[in-house]
Amino acid sequence: MRFLRLTEVRNRVPFGRATIYRLIASGEFPRPHPLGARAVAWLETDIDNWISARVEAGRTPSPPAANERSQLTIA
Repeated sequence: MRFLRLTEVRNRVPFGRATIYRLIASGEFPRPHPLGARAVAWLETDIDNWISARVEAGRTPSPPAANERSQLTIA
């Protein structure tokens, strides 16, 4: 296992610091682990798993929204 500091996390995901912490607060991003009094880091595996989940979510087609279903016609 390897720890990643915020700079390394930001190199792996397309978000800035504020967005990362906003996603953490909403439960949509892995929480960092405390390393000391003022230092935190993320487990590399947590970030890799989060990225993989986003890739899979993008590959899975979502069902059409309710208003889109009503506009579909069967030929």
